[in-house]
Amino acid sequence: MGSPLAIGSISSLNASLVVAVFDARSATDWVPTKPAATKAQFTGHPAEVMRGLAKGEEATPVDVGGSSGFAFELEGKSGTLEAYRLDDGTLALVAPPRASWQDAAVFDEMLASIGDATEIGELELTSGRLAIVYLWHKKVGAARDLAVPAGGAVELADGYGDGNGGLIVDLGAGTYRMLRRELSSSDEQTLVAMYFAR
Repeated sequence: MGSPLAIGSISSLNASLVVAVFDARSATDWVPTKPAATKAQFTGHPAEVMRGLAKGEEATPVDVGGSSGFAFELEGKSGTLEAYRLDDGTLALVAPPRASWQDAAVFDEMLASIGDATEIGELELTSGRLAIVYLWHKKVGAARDLAVPAGGAVELADGYGDGNGGLIVDLGAGTYRMLRRELSSSDEQTLVAMYFAR
């Protein structure tokens, strides 16, 4: 059996890619960045995320309306992550993407199972639909009513042109464990995944 195909991707405008994950039903509660009275400050969920990540954790909790979520950065070099479904239904967000990764065996190992991944939290999905959005996404609210096929995923334009700034995945209602895993290739490149597992 071959390796699974990506069900979607998210790209940023630069090498760094910070994303927030939360229940898509709360998407209209996402507050975009707005300039404050002093240009050194800004408000909204991006500010909350940046404050949290500045503490040095692998993921920071974030509240989007009535939904609890997390924000994190995977490897911070490629500016792109890909989403995959593992055989057991687990969702894996992986960076860098397969096309820029040389060691196919390491990539396949990352998608074979959650292996020795470290659990970093739990995420409750009441609606069953997970929103994954680039930190600076301007049109997050559209995710709430986006039609997503059962068990599928739909990419969400980000308002900055043609890029994919978001991804909505139908996982099913329930509580998901969030786990993080890193694998290194023979040339010391690092592949990182965040898993959402039952």
